Amino acid sequence: MDYRLTAEEELEFNLLVATYKDKIKLALYKCNIAYRQYDEFYSNALEGLLVSFLILKKGDIAEKDFDKFALATMKRKIIDELRRRSRYKLSCFEEVDNTKVFAISDNNLASIEIENSIKSVLTAEEYKIYILLKQGLDSKIIFSKLNISKSKGYELIASIKSKYKSLLYNF
Repeated sequence: MDYRLTAEEELEFNLLVATYKDKIKLALYKCNIAYRQYDEFYSNALEGLLVSFLILKKGDIAEKDFDKFALATMKRKIIDELRRRSRYKLSCFEEVDNTKVFAISDNNLASIEIENSIKSVLTAEEYKIYILLKQGLDSKIIFSKLNISKSKGYELIASIKSKYKSLLYNF
């Protein structure tokens, strides 16, 4: 079908679009299009309205039947687009967000970032102590396990605490 319009027909069609805004939304609603996707399918409804307008201009339908015919044509164009999309698997961002790769919650992601930052700030010996403290071991058991003196161990714990605080306040 040839969609070319003259300047007068274009003005007439623009007026028709302005008056049929609610009918266009009704067509989208009747096709069970989610409100957030109205923009995506609006052009298909407009194409249906344009086809109806051109058929009316040809004189193939009566003006009294135009409302019902236009709604049916808009719905048909939307349904055609839905069928076309269901034939080919299209992935949208919402589907990508729900995949297992992105299944980590924001809290877990933040804790992973903090953990990596802590690891980069601490020395190897401090990081070993930090991990054991995080596991809930007593400091004296940690010192004997790592074979370090109490004074050295408490110095390392104090260093861990100061680095941890400075990291969290600057994070």
